[in-house]
Amino acid sequence: MSQLATDNASTQDRVIVKKNVKPVTSYLWPALVYVLLILGVIIVVVPLMWAFAASFTPNHKVFEYAYPFSWRALFPVNFTMEAYDNLFERGFGRAVGNTFFLAIATVIIGGAANALAGFAFGRFEFRGKQFLFLAAIMLTFMVPVDLTAIPRYILVNNFGWINTWQGLLVPGLANSLVIFLFRQFFAEIPQELIDAARVDGASWLRVLVSIILPISKPVLVAAGLLMFISQWNSFFWPLLIAPRQEMRVVQVEISLAIGQYGTVWNELLAGSMIAAIVPILLVMPFQRYYVQAITGTGLE
Repeated sequence: MSQLATDNASTQDRVIVKKNVKPVTSYLWPALVYVLLILGVIIVVVPLMWAFAASFTPNHKVFEYAYPFSWRALFPVNFTMEAYDNLFERGFGRAVGNTFFLAIATVIIGGAANALAGFAFGRFEFRGKQFLFLAAIMLTFMVPVDLTAIPRYILVNNFGWINTWQGLLVPGLANSLVIFLFRQFFAEIPQELIDAARVDGASWLRVLVSIILPISKPVLVAAGLLMFISQWNSFFWPLLIAPRQEMRVVQVEISLAIGQYGTVWNELLAGSMIAAIVPILLVMPFQRYYVQAITGTGLE
């Protein structure tokens, strides 16, 4: 009996040891994931570091340490503010102000219009609703924006809006993706909440402004970010509709560094750094609201 008990105890000990020993793959897989993440960070960060350093480098020395690549390429060896000085002397500050004005106006006016459209699609029932939603909203996801440039240009030209602020602003107010976000979010709000407000005598506009919008912070922030970044990065339409110097936007002003006989690389990279830092500073503090809105509307 004592021998049998000893054998059982040793068997149980071996079983416990086997349970505590993890397979090698359980360590290799996380290690591989971390290695891939580190490589991804390097692939993304190193070019940005080089572009930032090159923007503070004289134009004739931008590629001095890039081919072949050297660690000195990541640091401005011959530090100079020449590229930034040339940009702002040429009117880059005015372009930044123009773009800010257009982006903020798009967020305010376009946000209100898109919220009303999303509320109508999300809470009302009317004839042709599904067809209109599919045709006017969903199908536009599959149509590139540049494909509609010619008919939009003809329409704007007929209104006499060439080289005007309304020509730059109005065509970009309606955003099908933003309408879809509002529609999905508003459709999830309990009907009882709206019915209670209607029983108390609130109009539909009062319901939207006082009941729905205050609890829609994630989708409001996400919609604002999408519209702001879309307007901030706009290039083809402003170049087409408002080529006048006083109305140039950031992306058009940056493109002027690419000339017929050569490219001023340090000015191109300096402008790109300024243009990139604004969306980054906006997205970082509001990232959690953006994620909440995307996951809450089923776009993940």
